[in-house]
Amino acid sequence: MAFDIEWWWDFQDRIEDQFAFSRIREDVASRFASRIFTQEGDISDHVKDRDLVIVGAGINSFTDIPESDLLAADGALRACLERGTIPEFIVTDLDGYISDLIWASEHGSKVIVHSHGDNLAALYRYSSHIRPICVTSTHPSTGTSCWGGFTDGDRALMMALSLGCKSVQLIGFDFSKIGDYSGKYSPRKLEKLAWAKKIVTECMQRSNSVSLA
Repeated sequence: MAFDIEWWWDFQDRIEDQFAFSRIREDVASRFASRIFTQEGDISDHVKDRDLVIVGAGINSFTDIPESDLLAADGALRACLERGTIPEFIVTDLDGYISDLIWASEHGSKVIVHSHGDNLAALYRYSSHIRPICVTSTHPSTGTSCWGGFTDGDRALMMALSLGCKSVQLIGFDFSKIGDYSGKYSPRKLEKLAWAKKIVTECMQRSNSVSLA
């Protein structure tokens, strides 16, 4: 059964209100991203019926990371590379470690880039360095995909469920503090983590395919 995300839009409205996001900027970002990025292939072919592990930026130095079936949420890519592992997938809105991202994409990682109203400059700056397999947007738009989600970790989870993965194990998802691999600091990071917890909890209630390590 397909993972239904109709519940998500109420979450999205509340997030936009709390953080005062501009719908106009979101729409501009999605149109811009669809024009400047060439998407390589179909992400669904690589996710459906798979058992995946999603690594979040709250990962600590002593947690083991598997070497296969791995999806890194943006800054968690660095934790994977430090262990000598190149993740199969990376979900990013380009606010993590860009040099790591470019290197991993050149060495086989499939990159899913999320466009939003606050990363227009990054989309433009790195469009010639990254060839994503998929570009996502906050709202449905021609030329981009949209599966919901707010932070890279919960966005990766909603993507995997929506594309029909068999199971998802979450590691490095610590909602109580800002992780060492979270990338650029934001004073509202803890507010975003609170939303990430709500989203992951909702997904776990709606799907028995998700486990949280």
